[in-house]
Amino acid sequence: MKLVADFPTNPSTESSAEKANYPYVGWIPTVNGRLSFRHIGDTRHPSESICANLDLTGGRIIVAYQRRPLSDILFPRLIHRVRNISGDFWFALTARSNASPLLADRVCGTIWIYKTKEDWRQKADSHVRTSIREISAQRFSYSVDREALANLAYDRACSTMAATADIAIEFELHRDGEAVLATPSFREAALEEASVKFAKDAGHDLQKWVADQGYFFLRDMAHMHQHHEPYSDTILILQDRDAADTQWRKNIIYSLHYAIIRFKRDADIRATWRAMGILAYCSSFALCCQRRLGTRFVGFPEFNEIALGNSLQAKANEILVAEQSFANEQSRRFAHASTVRTIAIAVTAIVIAVLAILIQPRISDTEKGAFPKLFAASTFAADNFLSFVGLSFIVLAVTWVTTHGDWVTKTPSGRSILEASYVRRWPSAVGLILSATIIGISGCVLFWPVVRDIVETATEFLALLSH
Repeated sequence: MKLVADFPTNPSTESSAEKANYPYVGWIPTVNGRLSFRHIGDTRHPSESICANLDLTGGRIIVAYQRRPLSDILFPRLIHRVRNISGDFWFALTARSNASPLLADRVCGTIWIYKTKEDWRQKADSHVRTSIREISAQRFSYSVDREALANLAYDRACSTMAATADIAIEFELHRDGEAVLATPSFREAALEEASVKFAKDAGHDLQKWVADQGYFFLRDMAHMHQHHEPYSDTILILQDRDAADTQWRKNIIYSLHYAIIRFKRDADIRATWRAMGILAYCSSFALCCQRRLGTRFVGFPEFNEIALGNSLQAKANEILVAEQSFANEQSRRFAHASTVRTIAIAVTAIVIAVLAILIQPRISDTEKGAFPKLFAASTFAADNFLSFVGLSFIVLAVTWVTTHGDWVTKTPSGRSILEASYVRRWPSAVGLILSATIIGISGCVLFWPVVRDIVETATEFLALLSH
């Protein structure tokens, strides 16, 4: 257990990766095998960070902090508002590279954790913000005291958080993405004792959990999630270091390939592209391991990555062709439906217009003897105008529904009918015909007066036209 005085205020830049107090190790994904220290702190996941990252002659200095929601309860907004419970923690980072930007091969520093918003706001927020502004102000400064002022602001930030943070985790981040983390140390013995006891009663390893969260924070600070969702934390997790320095590397390779296969099974084109991106990360990590281990790189799992990459590319092409064919079919069906609907609307408009003209023909009662058919048609149209208008709208509605191509696949009943027609075609066809016949007969029986009026009207109109 470390107290306030034991918190590091200016971590050493000498390598301590082999020390026993660095029991955890992980990898920050870098596809080119050379992590960019310049972008550490520039992140917006899970919230936008406030950071200063300045390169100096003696090495790069970094100060950053971020709010991180760690609550896993259901309906967090409602629960936090009603019960006044918050799952937000404040994470901060102070780090320094071991040499000038071109020569640096690692960054050493500390991850600071504040358990509540009140602790962060009251004890550290204003001081750390001031230090970040002062460091950033030296970026374009030509003052001879530029480096001294920046280092002074950095030291003040380290001292402030060493005196106020609830938890501190020392770390080393190497250029090839390997990161080692120390055992988390608590500033207050009472907080550590209560937290460890509570976690132990629940069957959890508190130190490992805190170290995991520190690793996730460091990973988000140094890595932009490009080939997977930012919340996919389980693709890469913190590992326990082993004496041979090999098993944790194998675990990461297994985890990456598991994610590749999982994405490969998805029929979505985006999942396939993500699998190809993760495969690139896996190849990069394997090369980093080879450079690290040299002749000790033996017994590692071998994968046909070239064949796997070709398979992913073939699947991506297949999905693209299928989606393009589906899009073409949808366009054809939409054009067909639009044509049918346009014709139906045009015919309906013509019928209604003719009926409107026939209601008041331009002939007088004295001339009806000269135009008997026209006068009869006018009278018939006036008597049955509403019936024809209603029938026209029924025809339009039926046309609109029957030309809508997606109603089958978007409704449960439609999908069931479709699946049944695929599995047992003839019984399904007979069943559908019988169902339609029963529905038709039932409709005619229940609404026989309406059907009779429509039939009589149509019969009279046809008879009128035939004379």
